Amino acid sequence: MRIVIVGPGALGSLLGARLFLLNKENSRAGNDNLSLHLLDYRPERAELLHTHGLLFEEGEQKILCRPHVTADPNICNRSDLVFLCVKSTAVTSALERVAPFLTDRTLLIAMQNGIGHLDAITHSPCAAGVGITSEGAALLKPGHVRHGGKGVTRLGLLTGPAKRSDKVLDNIVALLNAAGMKAEMTLEPLKHIWAKLFVNTGINALTAIHNCRNGELLNSSATMELMEKAVREAEQVARAKNIPVAADPVRATFAVCKKTQDNISSMLQDVMKKRMTEIDAINGAIVTVGSKLGIATPVNIELVRQVRALEASYI
Repeated sequence: MRIVIVGPGALGSLLGARLFLLNKENSRAGNDNLSLHLLDYRPERAELLHTHGLLFEEGEQKILCRPHVTADPNICNRSDLVFLCVKSTAVTSALERVAPFLTDRTLLIAMQNGIGHLDAITHSPCAAGVGITSEGAALLKPGHVRHGGKGVTRLGLLTGPAKRSDKVLDNIVALLNAAGMKAEMTLEPLKHIWAKLFVNTGINALTAIHNCRNGELLNSSATMELMEKAVREAEQVARAKNIPVAADPVRATFAVCKKTQDNISSMLQDVMKKRMTEIDAINGAIVTVGSKLGIATPVNIELVRQVRALEASYI
């Protein structure tokens, strides 16, 4: 199987390291049918990673991995699976670079937070699916990823021929499980996308605004009230779109907040590094969809305003 991971950020690096180590182990056993590549849009960083490798940190263990890294999108040619692991803000530009090399034999799996990327990937020239993961990963610096906590990765199709794509999904689910990442297929990817969106809606913007770790949000009744209101607005929008809501999203958000109490959210990491955040794909998406459906989302509107103000303050 030929796999290309687009974007060596936290999640892309985690996937790359896990699959590289699995492939290395399989090669020793005489099974080397996995071809793994990382694609980076920045040539200088691609060269850095290709030369010095990718350091994978988990607990007290540090392992140097050496997957093939390139900045040439031609690497996607004849690929069976392309993992799109760029930020939601970079999905359009990433797709423009790789689209000429995608065929009807390729399966594209988008791993972004939020829902802002869904329309773009469904118009890609190949079968498209999504990945929803609760794996924790932090990129300490380019080429150094730390696994922050185990979770579940669910993969599901949105478009494309089901027969071949299901086979590719079966294979990658088996590979991820063999690589130590719990994975499973889902026939309801939108349900899981929105379930994660509820959590991100309640946690990410508030941690960025208050410059705090996830668990600290639970120390203030006023902040918890805002979390609940933001998530309830998202739930109302989801139900209006006929998205199945399996569990109480507010309770789930509080539970994730407690479970990941020491984590720094991806949005806060972006603010700390003075990068554009994914606010438009998370809280902003709730506002946009809510507006189209005639649903008021005042709390999410205010959260978007405050995060954009943080972005505007970057020097």
